[in-house]
Amino acid sequence: TSSYVSPEMAGLDGAARAAGVLLLCEAGLDPGMDHMGAARAVQALQARGGRVTYFSSVCGGLPAPEVADNPLLYRFSWSPRGALAASGNAARWRRDGVEERVDGDALLASAAPLEDNPWPALRLEVLPNRDSLAYEALYGIGGAATV
Repeated sequence: TSSYVSPEMAGLDGAARAAGVLLLCEAGLDPGMDHMGAARAVQALQARGGRVTYFSSVCGGLPAPEVADNPLLYRFSWSPRGALAASGNAARWRRDGVEERVDGDALLASAAPLEDNPWPALRLEVLPNRDSLAYEALYGIGGAATV
């Protein structure tokens, strides 16, 4: 699962498995379906003998203009408090073999244009999200130059 799982929740894993109980923490779009789709794609590639050398995942939503009627131009589809708190999280990732980090207080200033944006008129931006390097082990993509 994603980095949204607290250490306390992760600590329940063994007892839950022993009891035959499923702890399903992230089953929405992001996090949730984005991770399920990514893991499935990686597994399918590896089953054919492929190897991941570059992994990037972008997920988000575009509100209709008539509902983006606030200073953030954003429509909350989840907890506004959670969204605002997440905007201050530090992030870590690797680009072309070089580990990069951004402190939480600089996260929003690190927004960058979406590479290969299929809709350039929308001027989409991306932000790093927490610890992306944790997914190397979870997805079995160790050795990828970009994660």
